[in-house]
Amino acid sequence: MKMKSVVIRTTDIQKSIAFYEKVLGFSFDSMISAAPGKQIAFLSDKNGGGSIELLYNERGKSISCGSISLTFSVDQIGETEKYLAANGVRIISPPRTIKDGKKILTAVDPNGVELDFIEE
Repeated sequence: MKMKSVVIRTTDIQKSIAFYEKVLGFSFDSMISAAPGKQIAFLSDKNGGGSIELLYNERGKSISCGSISLTFSVDQIGETEKYLAANGVRIISPPRTIKDGKKILTAVDPNGVELDFIEE
């Protein structure tokens, strides 16, 4: 089994596309209209090989992110914190050291999805 992508439901697809492109460096691949009032944007991480599908449904109810989080590996946690703050990303847990000496920072995307950045 191999995971293909992560789907994130959004109430503002353009804002979400801009965030993943400009802040996290994903590449916009395409967008389809799956049905009236329903759009899916496809973005990929050319460096890591992962992909994200942003799903917008104008008739959708409020979004609950539950316990979903995305994890990114970074070279320097302090620089990542500065970069995220400069781009207006809400940091919910500043850098801290966890077991094995790894450092982690937690932020959220425009949809409330938790983003963990780990310096290993």
